[in-house]
Amino acid sequence: MFRRKRKKESSLHLTDKHHPPLAVGATVLALVSFGIFGAVCVQAGGSDGHAGLTAGLLGMLCLLIAAIGFILAWISLHQDDIRPLFPTIASVCNGLLVIFYMALYIWGAVI
Repeated sequence: MFRRKRKKESSLHLTDKHHPPLAVGATVLALVSFGIFGAVCVQAGGSDGHAGLTAGLLGMLCLLIAAIGFILAWISLHQDDIRPLFPTIASVCNGLLVIFYMALYIWGAVI
């Protein structure tokens, strides 16, 4: 009447793949870059848009951090025997941040 489905003996798949430390570090760099940018935005908003040279330098630092994070994520994405979760998250986040910072820089230079 009812047949029980047999579990395969190899139903648990253990792999030797790991999360690359470079990608985890690149993800942390994306969070740090976004956090610094948020803090600079709050500080610039509090000073009615006259934040000065410090805000500009911190913005450029955010761009540099995001670019380094993107390079680290790209390097870790091409390693062997890794789980692709953190390299993918880090490369997408850092890539979008670099594009956003460059667009903001160009927009500020034009206006």
